[in-house]
Amino acid sequence: MPQQQNRPVFLNLFQIKLPPTAIVSILHRVAGVLLILFLPFLIYLFDMSLQDKLTFTQAAELVDYPLVSAILYILLWAISHHFVAGIRYFLIDFEMISSRSAARTSAVIVFIVGLLVPVFAWFGNQL
Repeated sequence: MPQQQNRPVFLNLFQIKLPPTAIVSILHRVAGVLLILFLPFLIYLFDMSLQDKLTFTQAAELVDYPLVSAILYILLWAISHHFVAGIRYFLIDFEMISSRSAARTSAVIVFIVGLLVPVFAWFGNQL
């Protein structure tokens, strides 16, 4: 009879089907990290926009670059997702969301609202 080996099991994280609550939790953390990392850039851009007309024009030209614009839309997603997920966690802490089905539904709502804010901002900018 062969001996049983106590070797670690390889887990492929891309094959594991995570529930919506776990995905929202991970994205909440990712959004928080993005906001912290890009906070100096946002403060710099805000400072540029408030100095005078020349630097405001430079800030507006900087925002027109596709890469900067994409970063700002990603940060808008991060802000909206982090805010809505924070409200969800606040409601969970006060036991207003206590059942498993309500937690899943609220996670899907957070995910959808987090995506809709930058999409509406992009469409509003295109008009």
